[in-house]
Amino acid sequence: MPALAGLKAKLRARLYDASAAQRIEDKIAPITLEIDPNTPVRVNFLIPEINFRTFFGGYIAKFNLAQKLMDAGLKVRFVLVDACQKDEVAWRQMVAQYKGIENIFDRVEVALCFDRSQALKVSADDRIIATTWWTAHIAHGMAKDLGIDKFVYLIQEYEPFTFAMGSYFALADHSYTFPHRAMFSSPQLRDYFQQKKIGIFGEPWGDENEAIPFENAILDFEQDALLQNRKSGEFKLLFYARPEPHAARNMFEIAYLALARAIEAGAFDGALWEFHGIGSTQGDMPLPGGRTLKMLGKFGLNEYKQRLLEYDLGLSLMYTPHPSLLPLEMAAAGMWVVSNECENKSLDELSNISSNLLAAEPTIAGVAGRLEWAAKHCDDESERREGAKVNWSSSWDTTFDDEKMARIVGWLDG
Repeated sequence: MPALAGLKAKLRARLYDASAAQRIEDKIAPITLEIDPNTPVRVNFLIPEINFRTFFGGYIAKFNLAQKLMDAGLKVRFVLVDACQKDEVAWRQMVAQYKGIENIFDRVEVALCFDRSQALKVSADDRIIATTWWTAHIAHGMAKDLGIDKFVYLIQEYEPFTFAMGSYFALADHSYTFPHRAMFSSPQLRDYFQQKKIGIFGEPWGDENEAIPFENAILDFEQDALLQNRKSGEFKLLFYARPEPHAARNMFEIAYLALARAIEAGAFDGALWEFHGIGSTQGDMPLPGGRTLKMLGKFGLNEYKQRLLEYDLGLSLMYTPHPSLLPLEMAAAGMWVVSNECENKSLDELSNISSNLLAAEPTIAGVAGRLEWAAKHCDDESERREGAKVNWSSSWDTTFDDEKMARIVGWLDG
């Protein structure tokens, strides 16, 4: 019996994996700087990695901002802080399909800094841009070492919302307490920070004049291309279906259950409907009445843009204040789009962006109700075309116009 008790004690001791704590420490570990008077002055753009699997809207914004900074005459270096393989051939193939950043690797430097035992050579006048909560922790340490009062923080989400309450939530939330100048990737996200007095809007060092909202440029569709592939009595629904735990903010469960409820209520009867899902490697999933949610995986940019034009109804939820880019692109492609409200992201706020955006209460009943309404109105082509005129930037030249760039460059030169 004592031997059994000892074995149980050992098993209990192993229930906690110490490597989880080590991963956090590694993630926010500081970068050692080697100040070299012969090194050119750079803007150090801290990003996690360069990888096609993670190259979505947020990364596209980072790359376009970097390109604009180089256009303004600044020397930019991507500093990769997470483990990542340097593969310039794959990187060049990845950006080749994105207009405006096709040649970025002809201009930008890249430094791999996930091995924190290696020092990063910098000038005493280098500047820093953080792009995620953990790069903000790293940027804060670099700023102190360089004697900089504030770094620039590219904020594309209230990142604590991507975690359950716990260590990651706390560390992400704490990142906004570091002195910085803020770039928010939507007016709605900026408004949330302002209303909640987070970071630049609540800390003693904060200056509201050092907060800039911008709009990640979305895909632009020719009006003549809208609704051209439709067949009478046949419709398609596109569901941003991401059941993975790290995508919990996309509320897969609520969306899936709401779609099932709408089907059971007869919303999709009387016509031939196809139900497709994107954004995940998850296999096909059953729906009521013998229907199937066919999972299509992920697409490259060109195929993704062409595919959007095939659909009549979009379902894309995200339980954060950011409006999310996929619903906006679905709307621009002429779909009715069921999205959701969250904090200051209200029905009125989203309707002002596009009348195709049908923001629901973030409940099964709320989302199902919007789906039922949209399914009955998919034949209303005039309304869908009108809603495709989305009140949002579709050009990075508009997003980062001369006025914004002058302010950002001024912060970095300051």
